[in-house]
Amino acid sequence: MARRKRQQPRNRCGFMGEVYWGTEDYNRRLYEAYLNQVFQLAIARYEWRGLPATVDPIWLERTLLCRGVATVAQPLRGRKRGLWYAAKMVTDGELNVYDRPSKWIAYSRELLRFRCTPKNGVIVYDNDTRIPMLDGIDLAVRELVDIQKTKQVNRFHQKVPYILVTDPDTELSADNLLLNIMSGNPATIANRGITNIETYPLQTQVPYLGAELTAAEQNVWNRIYTMLGIANVTYKSERMIEDEVRSMSEPATMMALSGLIERRRAADMLTDLTGNEVTVIWRRDNLSENVNALENVKEATQIIAGQTKGLGEVL
Repeated sequence: MARRKRQQPRNRCGFMGEVYWGTEDYNRRLYEAYLNQVFQLAIARYEWRGLPATVDPIWLERTLLCRGVATVAQPLRGRKRGLWYAAKMVTDGELNVYDRPSKWIAYSRELLRFRCTPKNGVIVYDNDTRIPMLDGIDLAVRELVDIQKTKQVNRFHQKVPYILVTDPDTELSADNLLLNIMSGNPATIANRGITNIETYPLQTQVPYLGAELTAAEQNVWNRIYTMLGIANVTYKSERMIEDEVRSMSEPATMMALSGLIERRRAADMLTDLTGNEVTVIWRRDNLSENVNALENVKEATQIIAGQTKGLGEVL
């Protein structure tokens, strides 16, 4: 009778074993987790205002990120006539003297497909080079995965146990000794034979590189921030004066402007076509800041009013 292979234990999520970080599935999920973080940063950078109600700005930004170009247009015939859509696009004719299409096709899966010209649509580029940054993001994310894997391997080599050599009579005492140490007990009770336990440390001669790997990871993230136009400062740049900080953030500002220039060019054209004032700004949570400012003013007013009332009673 064939011997059945012993199943490895699973945790509550169904993942195998205690060395799951060494599997291909973990590597894939780690890459996807980092990629998702960068995608969220990239898609949230720009805020479109004044777009027609049928245009989804999130879908538009996602298309720009992945393809480098998209279109906002309306069909001139059919059931969807007069409705504006954000869609993918493909050139449908020769380019003009500035390499911009004069005719193109807007499409989104099998649900949407119609021909466009500057009379019923606008082409939006992600940046002024018209090249999607997806390759750069992919390379940076792979570096993050590599650094994280190196961290795990480096930490693994720090988990070197000691060998306790005992005889059968003191084996239980050695187990209890380790248990008390792990439990944090201030003292342990044992027989005199426990002094016969011999300890031999295992050594891998692998140094702990926690600080170096953390710095490398942060610098990769800063490269990602710069690529996306998000202001950042190089890791371990203490005691920098204001001008130095501003000069280091200048590349990120230029990257942000590269995307803003093309989006605002398209927004101006959409304003002429739709009659709505379409604008694009660098996203910032002004609503929360305004609400917090109003709450602070309200609390300060109440405090001042209470203090004034108390002074009046004293006088």
